Amino acid sequence: MRSLFVIALAALAACTHHEAGEKSPRNGVELGPWLLDPQPTSMTVAWTTPLKTVGSVSYGQAGALDKKASEAEATVDHRVVITGLTPGDKFEYRIDGEVPVGGSFTTAPPAEGDLLDKPFRVLIYGDNRTNGGDHALVVRAAGSEHAVLALHTGDMVVDAKQPKAWATWFAVERDLLAHTPIVPTVGNHEITDHGVTYSRHFKDAGRPTFRALQYGTLHVLVLDSFEQAAGAEPHHGAVSDAQRAWAEAEAKSIPKDHQLWVLVHQGPFAHPVSKRPGHGGSEAVKALIHAVDQIHHVAATFAGHEHFYERGVEEGLTWFVLGGGGAPLDEPDATFPSVQRAAKALSYMVVDVCGCHAIGRAKDITGKTFDEFVLGDCPQACTAPTSAFQPIAQSAADAGTADAGAAGDAGAPAGGAVLPDGGAAIVPLVPAASTTSEATPAAPAPRPPPRDAPSAPAQAK
Repeated sequence: MRSLFVIALAALAACTHHEAGEKSPRNGVELGPWLLDPQPTSMTVAWTTPLKTVGSVSYGQAGALDKKASEAEATVDHRVVITGLTPGDKFEYRIDGEVPVGGSFTTAPPAEGDLLDKPFRVLIYGDNRTNGGDHALVVRAAGSEHAVLALHTGDMVVDAKQPKAWATWFAVERDLLAHTPIVPTVGNHEITDHGVTYSRHFKDAGRPTFRALQYGTLHVLVLDSFEQAAGAEPHHGAVSDAQRAWAEAEAKSIPKDHQLWVLVHQGPFAHPVSKRPGHGGSEAVKALIHAVDQIHHVAATFAGHEHFYERGVEEGLTWFVLGGGGAPLDEPDATFPSVQRAAKALSYMVVDVCGCHAIGRAKDITGKTFDEFVLGDCPQACTAPTSAFQPIAQSAADAGTADAGAAGDAGAPAGGAVLPDGGAAIVPLVPAASTTSEATPAAPAPRPPPRDAPSAPAQAK
């Protein structure tokens, strides 16, 4: 019955989106828009057009799009940087043209000042490749969370050499990315064309694929576990000494009372039941994170690569695997001693950050919570009220048990809990011995999802 429900949702998706690769009539916009490089006083609006044009964006607040930013010359790959914004504020924008195309965004909070205790929500997801319909179900549910920042764990498409695969990905992501700036990391499927298309859409020209993001008091090191300069191939990861030296230097620059996360495709640990070549944890990534952790505590590492959900603590590192974004699902090994929660599920995560700590929830495609945890990285707890951490439009299922095959704990910590000094406080909802499950939908998604588009044949695993 539940499998029939998923099929029905995918069928609904087919009614709401045009075929992948079909030219859009909207202003000649081919892909996008999507938002990049969120800063306290600026945001970048990106899109592509089939012909070279000089892009311009009107923007403002409360419906008054009375300001304009433009490119200097005609191009097909547009990136208009809007500057002079105020931190932590909501803005609306529109790509100028015959037919309005646009969205809205919230600027990043500053690293200090009155906005430090204003909570914000981060979406974390990834491994969308192969199954367009499943990807659409995840994105539709994730979009209802109203996150202000999206971190992507990589593997957007099955084969980066195929334009139709990218057209499908952008079509499915359109509504989410028009309102939520995305910070992705490189997956092994993104380098099947040597990283050309990924770089075109997401990387800053002339800069490496690894980078850092500061978002208020949250710092994110975006690592490249398939660094081509270090000899990586789609089936074999690699990390250069230069990347490790950069990461250590970045860690030294982060204030001790700020929280540090790592975003990477192949993480330090992962425990599939059936391990494929090139999968499981990366020793090179693990060594890098340990080196960084010696300089500044790493509150959490968020990775993908394996197509399931896992949370654990191993060798003093708190790690997550978030690979349930649409790729064919794998079975996690929930019996592994360091695994605290595992699920074979189409899924995503939202983390509510306030000041120096955060509360996270892993959810399935119905928006039901099947795991909850607390991250704490500094001595001063957030002073925001408990209600600030509660999920938007929280359902009864969210508040209690989430049937991902295992019951939740009614005594799970409430938002705003004070954390002990130092380290990451991880609060499992269920005993580790019974944490694996195959999450299946129990209620309809809030809106019909986009249509399923044809998928390209798998190239890399």
